[in-house]
Parts: sequence; structure tokens; C-alpha cells
Amino acid sequence: MKPDAFLLAGDIIYRGRVNEFDRVLRVLRKVFDGPIIACFGNEEYDEYIPLLIKRFGRDVKWLNDESLVLDVKGCRIGIVGSRGCLDRPTKWQLKNIPGIKEIYSRRIDRIDELLGDISNCQYTVLLLHYSPTYRTLVGESRSIWAELGSKMLERVILRRGPSVVIHGHAHKSRISSTTIGSSRIFNVSLPAVGKVVLIKLPLESQLKLTSFLR
Repeated sequence: MKPDAFLLAGDIIYRGRVNEFDRVLRVLRKVFDGPIIACFGNEEYDEYIPLLIKRFGRDVKWLNDESLVLDVKGCRIGIVGSRGCLDRPTKWQLKNIPGIKEIYSRRIDRIDELLGDISNCQYTVLLLHYSPTYRTLVGESRSIWAELGSKMLERVILRRGPSVVIHGHAHKSRISSTTIGSSRIFNVSLPAVGKVVLIKLPLESQLKLTSFLR
């Protein structure tokens, strides 16, 4: 079943190794010639983001606290993409990223703003790397849930009501999907679900989004 768009939820490469993305893209383009949208994960180190955009920006629309609107089968789909936030930054982040707590706080506001700006679309998708809820972290050690996602984003999801929220990062999760208000949440981390996830938006036109990664 051919999807209408392919979404990548971050950690597409390993420890900033930009050349790895060329291999990923070649595999995808053998089977899919439509739009590819991606957010960055913690493995796409900040210093390599400009290079990823420069090298692969023709094939991939990278969303770094940004949004876009896709016109698919006569419907407007708004997509907001972000690395997401952690309720408790990791020790490495606290040591190496100045102001990381403030960055996460501002990012929550930015995601809220972006979702509000695309409210004129028939469907909205929030694409994240970190989990926006603890509900899909069951299976991970409870002691590190705050370092895998941010339940503060639940309030944004309840307020803005995106149709679908997609995230990765939770490799050991046993919960692949849940709901927050009217929004369906999907953990598409490949180590957790073991497959590419096909998400059908409930439209007469049967729009299909395919999403995966770590």
C-alpha cells in the first residue's frame, strides 16, 4: 500500500554521521517517490543540522520547530515538526547545552503557536522525536521517563487537538499508541514496534502517512 507521505521521527543517523543518511534516502527512494518530511532527533547533532539540510534538502523537508502544509488528494494537511522536549534534561545536555531548560520551555510555546497557526487545515500532524506524553513510555524504566519526553506537551495537545501525534525515541516502549483528548498518539520507534508504521487519516480520500524511526 503506497503512502501519500513518509515521515521520519528523528535519529535517522547515528551520532552525527551525516553520510549515513544517504543510505537511508536511497532505500526510501527505491520504494517511494512522494514527499518525505523529517524532524531531528538527538542523534542528529546540532552542529550537523545545516549540513543535513544542505545535502538532503532537495529530497527531504526538514522541520526544526517549523511547519508546512501539504495538499494531498484535495485536502490540506498541516504538519508541525520538532525535536520535542524533555521534562528533565539529561546530564549530558545540562553539561553541554547552555540554557537547555529554557530552550525546552520556549519550544513548548513554539509548538503551541505553530499548531495554532495551521488550524485552517482539515488535518494536523505533530511530528516529534521525544515523546509528548509518558503514556507511551511504559516498558522503559520509570526513573528515566522525564528524560525521554515531556508530559507538559499534553496540555498543548489537548488545547490544539492535532489529528495525529507521531514520536520516536522510546525504544523499549510496550505501548505503541494512545489518545490524548481527540488526538491519536503513535510511538513509531523502530526498535519498539519492529516495523514501519502506516497511519490512515480518517478521510473519505483515505490519506496514508507512513512513519518510522528511532
